[in-house]
Amino acid sequence: MLKSLKNISKNTIAFMRPRVLLCIVLAVAFAFSAFMFSGQINTFQINYGSESRVISSLSSSVENAIKCAGIEVDNYKIDSTVKVKGKTIVSLLKAFSVFVTSGDKLIEVPALENDTVKTVLDNAGFTVDEYDMVEPALESTVIKDTYIDYVNVDYVTGSYNQSVPHSVETVYSDALDVGKNTTTPGKDGLEQVNYTQKIVNGEIVETTVDSRVVLLSAQNAVKTIGTHHVAVKTSAQVNAISQLTPDSAIELDENGNPINYKKHVTVQATAYTYTGHNCSTGVSPKPGYIAVNPKIIPYGTKMYIKSSDGKYTYGYAIAADTGGFIKTRPTNVDLFFPTVSSMNNFGRRNVEIYIIG
Repeated sequence: MLKSLKNISKNTIAFMRPRVLLCIVLAVAFAFSAFMFSGQINTFQINYGSESRVISSLSSSVENAIKCAGIEVDNYKIDSTVKVKGKTIVSLLKAFSVFVTSGDKLIEVPALENDTVKTVLDNAGFTVDEYDMVEPALESTVIKDTYIDYVNVDYVTGSYNQSVPHSVETVYSDALDVGKNTTTPGKDGLEQVNYTQKIVNGEIVETTVDSRVVLLSAQNAVKTIGTHHVAVKTSAQVNAISQLTPDSAIELDENGNPINYKKHVTVQATAYTYTGHNCSTGVSPKPGYIAVNPKIIPYGTKMYIKSSDGKYTYGYAIAADTGGFIKTRPTNVDLFFPTVSSMNNFGRRNVEIYIIG
């Protein structure tokens, strides 16, 4: 019996020995692993606003720790990272919305604590220069829902060419008779206009001319007015064919033409003489009474007549008769002459008629 118990005990010990050895090995391995891993675990304390979270991670990345902390934030900035007794303390600055108005645009821009107006504008893509207007001031610190009014002001220079109108100079000359004048044509000039435009939020609000450069000088027109007084004579001093006398002498220029008249026409005239009949208006025919188309030259019209070739001065005349020409030559006139020979000498020719009354 005793021998059997000894055999059982011997067999049991032989069976248990490998298992004990395995447990010892596993315990040593676990202890070694715990020792090794305890040296690689990183502890982070993430401070974000009023929140604080502790993260343990095998990674030494601060960004990874922030992500593992599960902080919901659109934007943030690491304010400080400090190691204290093996713990990495990370402080984050919290993001908030700031609004920028520019013209008719409203832009929402994320900002961080201690950000200035200039920082926000830079992040929004605005380049501020010395001419731009910003409210609040660039160095001001923004807070949540701050509204920044940004006015972009640019000054642009340029130039263009434009015509310079010529003027008219008036001069007086004794080389021309009184009542006569001549005009020498002028010519416009050309100038370059240099300007500066003020542009506010993309729109031109002001244009200032800085200088003008003459490219081509204008040539003024010259109007010359005659001052030479011609010796005036009158119809009373002229040997005319007409036997009629005006109420007052007709003033004539140096060419024998009336100075004052209402109308001047050139027509064809035919000479005629006594027919044995009175004029259509009842007056007896004589040099000075002429035949007309009364629809064109009314009876009683007073005029002064010269031949266009300058050979005849008929003189003062009155429309008193109707000619037989009115159907075929309605604008013509007939001039009464005292004799057949004088009638034949004149014949038919153009005359200058000056209507004077």
